[in-house]
Order: sequence, then structure tokens, then C-alpha cells
Amino acid sequence: MAEAARVAKILVVDDNPDNVELARAVVEAAGYTAVSACDGIEALERVKESRPDLILLDVMMPRLDGMGVLQKLRENPGTAQIPVIMLTAKAAVADRVAGLTQGADDYVPKPFEAAELMARIHTLLQRSEKLRYLNPLMGVLGDWFSERGLERLSRELEVAREIQMSLLPKVPPPIHGIELGAVLFSSETVSGDFYDFLAMPDGRLGISVGDVSGKGIPAALLMVMVRTLFRVTASDGDPPAQVLSRLNHYLCRDIPPSMFVTMFFCLLGPDRQLVYGDAGHVKPILLRPGQPPRVLEAEGTILGVMDEAEFDERRVQLTQGDLLALYTDGVVESVGPDGRMLGTEGFCRLLEANRQKPPQAIAEAIADEIRKSPGPLRDDLTLVVLRA
Repeated sequence: MAEAARVAKILVVDDNPDNVELARAVVEAAGYTAVSACDGIEALERVKESRPDLILLDVMMPRLDGMGVLQKLRENPGTAQIPVIMLTAKAAVADRVAGLTQGADDYVPKPFEAAELMARIHTLLQRSEKLRYLNPLMGVLGDWFSERGLERLSRELEVAREIQMSLLPKVPPPIHGIELGAVLFSSETVSGDFYDFLAMPDGRLGISVGDVSGKGIPAALLMVMVRTLFRVTASDGDPPAQVLSRLNHYLCRDIPPSMFVTMFFCLLGPDRQLVYGDAGHVKPILLRPGQPPRVLEAEGTILGVMDEAEFDERRVQLTQGDLLALYTDGVVESVGPDGRMLGTEGFCRLLEANRQKPPQAIAEAIADEIRKSPGPLRDDLTLVVLRA
């Protein structure tokens, strides 16, 4: 049986009845359901009664002002993800800055234009709809990191490992004239590394490699959340810098303050042009016949630490014979039987020595070489190889 179309519910909060009626009229004319509250206390009661999909929130109100409401919403895991648009007076720049700092998603000056208000509402609703099914996972993440939670999960580590490995995507067949290969090995039962391949609506292929700080169960749990969030955020084919910026915004709200994520994300087009962004990840290495190894540079900080972080975006044209390696720091920081760290130079030598093999064989051969060292891996190891 087909599911009925879901109509978004918008809560309008303002102590001015005229403003409320105007906002309700605009919202309902666009086909949404509107409910209202005349101050902050009533707004929180409305949210408790029935969670809205978005809130239009005035700043200056009696009993509890908009900033107080916003603070309480963001402190509660059950309401922290509700999109909030602040309604501010044109001259109240300080209110806008304070609201955005407190966690508001957007602001609209009063008196507002109906077309602008609806455009901002529509944009936020589209974004939050993608994340709606992730909220339960984000809400319980803190419990998973408790000592009791870890003890409970440790009894099922082997099952967790099998499930995690089954979630890794299959390496796609050659696309746009590019062959691919990938391997991932964990230093413990479960891994905080991941890689992903994502087909975009315009025919490009998204490729990502990520690394969650730490090891073991906490890193593995956060990795699952990050990979899922990445897939939702990147699925429309938006530019890498924009995808990384959104990921960072969500992670700054939801991951433990002691953890962070690094990621490299690129889009491969039919013309073999690679558009890429980097969030504090180890730099990919490009080998071209007859040329020294080239590091793909791009500016960007780690994810989940600074909400205002910006991410660079660059391009490189892949040509016949190029070999590109995306990897995590577990590769270059591995230690050989002689006690020496492999390092970037050693990694480049391994790539060069194996470059005539298919990409999957290259990745497996390098991983096998690293794993020859006595004892367990010191860190998770992930390697994705592309060859033009």
C-alpha cells in the first residue's frame, strides 16, 4: 500500500499576532501545516506535544526569548536537529550573529518577503528530510560510548566485524576509463577507517576515504554514522567542498568533543577530471610515467571540531598511465620488520614497484607487504587505487 505524502509541520513563534498570522498564511499557502506559539515557554510546550519539522523563531519575546528557546532545543538530543530560522529586525545584527552562534540554521529579517521566507524554508526542509532517519542514531550515540555500553558491545565484536565488512561497497568495474581497487584492514576487531564509492545522478563517481580518530569500538561506531551521513549528504552530486562543509556542520553538533574525522572526497567525471576536497586527511599521491610523485594538495581542517571551517576545492586531469592512491595514515605510519616507518617515500616505492598490476592487485600487494611486519597492525589500513 502506498504511503501517503507527508506534509511538513512548521511552528511559528512570535509574540506579535499580526506577524504570526502573516507567517502562517505564507506557510499554509505553500502547502505546509502551520502551528503557532506566542512566546518561548509556549513554543517549548508545542515542541514537546508534537515535534515540528521546522521552527520560525522570533528573538524578542516575553517569558522566554528566542535565544533561550534555541539553547534549550540544542541541549536536548531529541530536538537538537530541528531546523530553526530566526526572525530578526533588520538592524539587529547582533541578534543574527548570536542566533547563528547558538545554533540557528538561518535567519530572515523582519518585515520579511514571502518569496524569500519560503525559499529558505524549502531549502532547510529538503536538507533535514535527508537526515530525519539519522536522528535516532545520533541521539543514542552518547550511550554507546559509555563504559557499560562498550562492555555490552564487546560480547558481539566478531558479529560486528562481519557486519562492518559486509557494509563496505563493492569496487565498481572500470568507469570513465579508470580502473579501481580497494582494501581495508583493521588493527583491531572493528575499524574506524572507511572508503566508499557513490554513483551520482549526473554520471560522475564519488570516491571517499575517511578516518575516525581513535581505534576500536568507539571509532567503529562513529565511522558507521559518518559514512551514512556522508552518503545522504553527497548523494545529490554537490561539489566536494560543499559536501565537506555540511558534514562538518552536522558532526560539530553530534560527535563527542574528544573525537574528529578526516576525509578526502572527490568526484570523477566522464572526461577523467577529478574534482576534490580534503578535510585534514593524508594527501593522495599521483604517479605519472616519467615524473616524480605528486601530492594532491587542498586546504581543509578536520571534521567535527570547528563549525565555521572552510574547505578548498581543486581539480586535476587524469591522463593515460596515471596512478592515484587514496589512503589512510595507517599505510604510511606502518612499521616494517626493521623497525622503520614506511613513510611517504617508502609508500611511493611500493606503488612504483607494483604499478604494472591491476589496481586491485596493487592494493592487495601493498597491504600484504605492510602486514608482513611482526605483531598486529598499529593502526587501521585503507588503500584505494585508481589507474587511468
